[in-house]
Amino acid sequence: MRSASRLLAIAASLGIAAAPITAQQRWIENGPDRGLPAPEAAWRPYDADLAHPANRIFASTFLVELVPAEVGAALPAEAENATANGADARHFGKRPGEERARRLFGGDALQLPRESFSAAESKELIAALEALQGELLAALRTSTFACVWLQNDILRLARRLLDTDANPELLAPLLGAARRLALPRAQLLDSALATFSPKDLAAVEPTIDPARLVEVERRSTRLFDAERTLLWSRVFFQWPDTDGRDFADELAAIAKGEASKVPAGTRAVLVQGIVALDDRGAPCATPLAIDVRLQQFVGAADPAAAKATTTRDGVDFRVFWLARETLRTKGGAVTLRDFREFDDEDQVLFRDYGSLKHTTIGAQCTLCHRVSGTPEPELAGFPLLRKTAQPRVASSPTARLELAEREFVKFLAALASAAKRNSVTTR
Repeated sequence: MRSASRLLAIAASLGIAAAPITAQQRWIENGPDRGLPAPEAAWRPYDADLAHPANRIFASTFLVELVPAEVGAALPAEAENATANGADARHFGKRPGEERARRLFGGDALQLPRESFSAAESKELIAALEALQGELLAALRTSTFACVWLQNDILRLARRLLDTDANPELLAPLLGAARRLALPRAQLLDSALATFSPKDLAAVEPTIDPARLVEVERRSTRLFDAERTLLWSRVFFQWPDTDGRDFADELAAIAKGEASKVPAGTRAVLVQGIVALDDRGAPCATPLAIDVRLQQFVGAADPAAAKATTTRDGVDFRVFWLARETLRTKGGAVTLRDFREFDDEDQVLFRDYGSLKHTTIGAQCTLCHRVSGTPEPELAGFPLLRKTAQPRVASSPTARLELAEREFVKFLAALASAAKRNSVTTR
């Protein structure tokens, strides 16, 4: 891996700090690496000064040059391999990563590419974390947005190091910095922190009627467990009027094992936001939403329309992620229109299943949400509607937020224990 601080130093020496790159230019727009961060881009998520400690923490965590563990068959360079292995190869096909697969991954988005640090990188990160004190910390704390998201970046890195069993010397400094950034619960719950409302959907997807959305509680997989993600997640469904069935009745039928096929036109909205650590050491599900995904079952009646969907068999996705720098430059006054929308063919380094996999967003979505090649085609790409997921109408608007806080407590306990254990063994 190449040190992020070294990349920052190179950028500064080239005068990049004096010539800001637009948000669009920070990502490779076309070619074999479409969607990956541009190597020449300068990232300033938390401060206009590229060398600010908060920006250095971000860069060390979210900008990493590495060889992925796996390379997906959906990538343009893997097209020949995908063709040779059949239609399923686009989403299932993969090969081990090797040196020629080395790329710069990450950027101001959701996925965290860092797995571990060298001794020199660890020392640099500790210095940046310890710099979050005094006047610099006071300045950061004037922005609730900055405190909440920077704290989340720091805690997500701690979560990753717990998962990879790497760099135990970083756990105590990470936890200490996160605690210094903690704010009162009342401040964390301020409605001014909200970045998403269902009414925002009209601007990007007019066919979704916010008044008809029904929130669903369910048994989450680890992909949406706040102990792992440090995010809350809520899912809303819009059931087609033409079906003649009430959605609540459909969910009741699922519980009895009597569900029928999901009708074309069914839509779902997934929203994820940050669970923060407050100044009393307790979790707080903030209104800061950073990830919104829209899913629609188009159906297979029109083969051409089905082939044009994300999964190429009738399920379409639109994925929106909020950039930290957007929050900073707009002073937090954002709506869904300010989120960055990804293309199905944009590439990302995913770690959903334990290994760093370089693939496209569309192919990763297809793994779990396709209609064909699955034992449950009647679910139409909505695994949440499985009986084992126990889907039901949400008991309250805060139910999923409260669940996320309870899950987050488990992470905090594991981190505090590991940090204390390492501080003892290194004395």
